[in-house]
Amino acid sequence: MKSSLLPLQIALYKRLSGDSALRAKISGVYDSVPDGAPFPYITLGEDTSVDDGTKTYDQEEVTHTLHIWSQYKGKKEAKEILSLALEAITSSPLTLGNGFSVEFSQLEFSQVFTDEDGKTQHGVARFRFKIKQ
Repeated sequence: MKSSLLPLQIALYKRLSGDSALRAKISGVYDSVPDGAPFPYITLGEDTSVDDGTKTYDQEEVTHTLHIWSQYKGKKEAKEILSLALEAITSSPLTLGNGFSVEFSQLEFSQVFTDEDGKTQHGVARFRFKIKQ
């Protein structure tokens, strides 16, 4: 069995960075945010993987978390970006390659809150995927 974590991250990055409506609202989609990157932007966050296969096939249950960062005064911008990201990810099945296929995906939860600095709005969305090899 091999891990689908990196192929999933690559597919999410391509889907989000390739969405024109989302690109018009954010400065970028990052794994690591470059110094001085202007707000708003999205970061690819934490993920988990649990073996969910059987004797006859390999499968993982994977979660991946997206983070939306905004310094708009209020939560409106972060919520708009969160909605656009959800649309981009769910508009059609993700293609992973490397022998992996997404069998199931769903939004597990999302929220927007004011970060510890008191001025940055932080959106969080966690997705759950079943990925078969």
